[in-house]
Amino acid sequence: MILKTFVIIIEILVSFLFQTTIFSHLKLADVVPDILMITTASLGYIVGKKTGALTGFACGLLLDCTYGTLIGLYALMYTAIGYVCGFANRIYSEEDYTLPLFLIGGSEFAFSFIYYVLFYLLKGDLDFGHFSMRFLFPRVIYTVMVSIIIYRLLNLNTRLFDRIDLGAKKRKGGTTHEYKGLDIFSRQPKQF
Repeated sequence: MILKTFVIIIEILVSFLFQTTIFSHLKLADVVPDILMITTASLGYIVGKKTGALTGFACGLLLDCTYGTLIGLYALMYTAIGYVCGFANRIYSEEDYTLPLFLIGGSEFAFSFIYYVLFYLLKGDLDFGHFSMRFLFPRVIYTVMVSIIIYRLLNLNTRLFDRIDLGAKKRKGGTTHEYKGLDIFSRQPKQF
């Protein structure tokens, strides 16, 4: 559990560094992919609601401290997105890459739309067409394109450290944890 928490913290920090350094110079259509959104939605989907919400809070707080005008606004939006993506954990499959891409794309779309409402619409800017063509759709598309690679790395990393953590518990004489209907160490279906 401590190893898993440490790995998630490292994943969040690496994602933040990638978003603020490398990808800030790789603008496409004048937008930057939201690496922290990919991390939040992916970990919510892979690990669950609680981890998704905590990851979202940490990612949002990092963005609030870096770019935000109000502390807590990004944290609230990212927390909600991580929690909602965690509901899909019930149907998680290691081999499925389509559902996470839809979750990431939907999360980015929802975030961008809420951003428009809070920062543009409430100030009287009613030109949603310009906003969506200039910012919303390019950002969603670019984030989904980048998420193909980053989700795969996050999935591989999280599953690897889960297996290492469970292997250490088994060697210490602890009980084996059953995961999604399979005993991880025997790969036999669980009997109900």
